[in-house]
Amino acid sequence: MTLDRLWAFLAIGLPVLASLLASLPSVDLAYHLRAGDEILRAGALPAVDTWTFTAAGTAWTDQQWGAQVLLTGVYRALGWTGLAVLRAALVGSIFACLFVIGRRRGLGERRAAWLTLAAFFVAAVTLALRPQLFGMALFALVLVLVVDRRAHPMRLWAIPFLVVVWANLHGSFFLAPLVLGLAWLEDVDDHVAGAHRVLLIGVVSAIAACVTPTGPLVWAYAVGLSLNSQVTQRITEWQPTSLRDIQGILFFGSAMAVVVLIGRRGRMTSWPALAWLGVFFLIGTYAVRGVAWWPLAAVAVIAGRLLTEPEPGPDPVREPRPDSRLIRRLNVGVVAVLILAGVALLPIWRPTDPGLDAPVGVVGAAPPGITGALRDQVAKGERIFNPQPWGSWFEFALPDNPVALDSRIEMFPPAVWEANERVGSGGAGWERQLADWGVSWFVAANDDKAAEASQVARLQAAGWTVTYRDDDGVVLHAPTG
Repeated sequence: MTLDRLWAFLAIGLPVLASLLASLPSVDLAYHLRAGDEILRAGALPAVDTWTFTAAGTAWTDQQWGAQVLLTGVYRALGWTGLAVLRAALVGSIFACLFVIGRRRGLGERRAAWLTLAAFFVAAVTLALRPQLFGMALFALVLVLVVDRRAHPMRLWAIPFLVVVWANLHGSFFLAPLVLGLAWLEDVDDHVAGAHRVLLIGVVSAIAACVTPTGPLVWAYAVGLSLNSQVTQRITEWQPTSLRDIQGILFFGSAMAVVVLIGRRGRMTSWPALAWLGVFFLIGTYAVRGVAWWPLAAVAVIAGRLLTEPEPGPDPVREPRPDSRLIRRLNVGVVAVLILAGVALLPIWRPTDPGLDAPVGVVGAAPPGITGALRDQVAKGERIFNPQPWGSWFEFALPDNPVALDSRIEMFPPAVWEANERVGSGGAGWERQLADWGVSWFVAANDDKAAEASQVARLQAAGWTVTYRDDDGVVLHAPTG
């Protein structure tokens, strides 16, 4: 195996290996698994909320039903190991597409691999297993088809069919028509014959997105979610990207690197290329969640417009020396080690955490001791007041017990959030609110020790009893009698 081929392997293999190293965050994944299970059992989509006691009966537009069914199907067949492999496969497909884009744009294998790994470095924190990851994989595939459009124009007609699938998986489906619109501007600027075909396919793709259970309302859902003040104010990843965390630093750092690359290029960059970069930069700055799309889209521009210079050619006198047999064998050894490491990281080899009923270290954002305690102590139908990030996990692990809040932020009206904050902070009427909700169990998280101590002390003073405590938090039971 040559060094160039090794780099091609690493461009895909390292992201796959990293995905197997990381846990599967439950904040979104868990409720999608429960939803998928209910859809498969009932043979119908949920219409109203039945999982919480604060929004019970509220209409629920379950736009991501397709991803939920796929996730649940894999979980039923292969358990947590299957989900880990699914994420690895999706991650691998995303960065394989980026590598292909680099090669299609004329980059050598090494430079295409370096660019792909740079994109992975920026996107890594966005690669949790949830419906968005399906959207990212489809987005990367659409980029390949768009980049290849001048050599294979008819292949673009596959995009409307991809959008039909995408619109039933995740609300990011609108990116396909957007990319086609940007590609059309590029073709018009380059005076490419048949440029308007690209625009036509973009329009057809926008219409194809309506092939969902909600029809054209899927567009209202996608737009409304991103503009919903309850979502944008309360959820960190829906807030503007900033330099206060690693994801923001990587995002703005990569954008600055692109600016430097444009400046050092020494000649004018076309306005469609700048428009392409500008649109996805704005998406990334609008919300932390938008950062996911920036490195993928930027690769298509960087490889095609900013790194098109030919790589250094061979010495005019001496032919390049091929890799020695030893180097080739070492390269094969590196590949074998990485493959064995990936197999060793599979959850199937790990012992089961009795609290989570899942392999140790696989499920993230889920408190094992608290989950086990609730499973042992809580009676069917009793209500649990919970920290919002754990709501989806409790819904999955304790399906017979309604919770206060979960990750479907858009479902809860402002009054519910205000009441939740009043209960959490000890505001006026907090005891009456818990009584009105019929809460039997209170879970306090230990992410802020001082706040947790104050919360527990207040509850104990009101007659609540601590039934379990560990490093993750505290479980309390309501006063009896």
